[in-house]
Amino acid sequence: MASLNRCSVCRKRAGTCFCPGCNAYFCDDDFHSHRSTLLNELDGLTIDRDDIQAKITEAFSNNQSDKNVLVKIDKWQQKTIEKIKQAADNAKQQVLQIMHVKQKDIKIRFQMLSQELQELRDTKGVVEQDITRLQQEIRQINDGLALLVQSPVIELNTKHSDQIAWNQMIYV
Repeated sequence: MASLNRCSVCRKRAGTCFCPGCNAYFCDDDFHSHRSTLLNELDGLTIDRDDIQAKITEAFSNNQSDKNVLVKIDKWQQKTIEKIKQAADNAKQQVLQIMHVKQKDIKIRFQMLSQELQELRDTKGVVEQDITRLQQEIRQINDGLALLVQSPVIELNTKHSDQIAWNQMIYV
C-alpha cells in the first residue's frame, strides 16, 4: 500500500489535495478553508490596490505640488527680471550722471571764457599771452563739446552677464 500523506492542518485525515504554492497536502475541508483564506487575502490586496488607484487619480488630477513648483519658478523669474531691470536702471543713471558732469564742466568753462572775454573787452587790457591762452581754451572747449556731441566714450561692461550660465541659475 502506498504511503499516505496526512493533512498538514488537522493531521488526522488523508491529504488528498495538494497546494503547489505552499507544497502542502490538505484534506477536503482544510483545503477549502486554505483556498478561502487565500481568496480573502487576495480580496484585501485588491482593496489596497483600489486605494492606491484612488490616490494616483487624486494626485494626478490635483497636481498641486507641480503648480507650487511652477509658481516658485515664476516668482524666481520675476525677481531675476527685476534685478536685471534695476541693474540696467543703475547703469542708465550712471551714464546720465557722467554726461551731466561733462555738460556742466563745458558750461562752466564756457561761462568763465565768456566772462573773461567781456572783462578783457571792457578793460581793454588784453595782451598777446591772453589771446594765445584764450585761443587754447576755445579749442579745448570745442574739442570737449565735439566729444560730448558724438557718441559718448562711455563703454558698457557686460562681460559678466555674457558669462552667466543661465541653465545653472535654476535647476530641479
